[in-house]
Amino acid sequence: MRDKVLVHSEQNEMSRLKAALQREYEDDPNTTIYFHNPRNTHCVELYFRGEKTAKVMGSLAVEEPKAGNTLSGVLVKRNFNYHLLAANDLPKYTDMSMSQIMQRQSIHYSGNMGVLRHFITQVAGLLEPIAGDKKVRAFKAIDITIENKIITLEWIANPVNDMYADAIVAAILQADLLDTPIKHLSTSVKVDRMHFKECLIEMLQDMFGEDSVPKMFKGERLYVTVNDKKADIDLSNLEVTCPEDETFKQIVETAVTKLYQSLAPPQI
Repeated sequence: MRDKVLVHSEQNEMSRLKAALQREYEDDPNTTIYFHNPRNTHCVELYFRGEKTAKVMGSLAVEEPKAGNTLSGVLVKRNFNYHLLAANDLPKYTDMSMSQIMQRQSIHYSGNMGVLRHFITQVAGLLEPIAGDKKVRAFKAIDITIENKIITLEWIANPVNDMYADAIVAAILQADLLDTPIKHLSTSVKVDRMHFKECLIEMLQDMFGEDSVPKMFKGERLYVTVNDKKADIDLSNLEVTCPEDETFKQIVETAVTKLYQSLAPPQI
């Protein structure tokens, strides 16, 4: 079945042409054509439905595709062809390249440093020292530098890191408004390691199912498995590794850190 639209002519002549074409094809059982002759200046809307295919190239095409696997990459259209590429392969197959934007934000801070560290720790968890006491890293993504009452945040821009930076900025502003002497802030109490392990196993079982974690384990290593993805937890430093899925790793890491903080909260 096909549709033909007749345009660009006087109305009576278009009607005669339409009638002639209909007579020409009306006795052909293998041809079905609908003719349309809209009035001049009348808007004609055409809708096309069809599947579009994209050719997977570069490093994404190394492994054989399997049912249920999700391919993630950059969709590139050249002429009428679509190609799916990994971001790192863009310079090889196109004239485009990927770049990163480094964000930097500076805030004046005149409050107490103990209060500042307390508020940031409550938001970001354990801080990773980079350069002594002047520079630390939060969320493993936001570098915090403190020098001459100026706090500078640096991070690679993306939706997740931007959200982390906003949370830290809010903590800094809240700390600056709170004028609390350092002597009123006590250090965190030590966590009962056995109690922490028991609570951690129970929490992970509630989150991912009873069979996701072993009910008994020895030492400072624990793992959680979900859909054949395994996250290893080092309880000595609360580090989580999961090469197969970065999102899964971040979920487990956040849960472990927040549980540890809840069992050993700083007291004011």
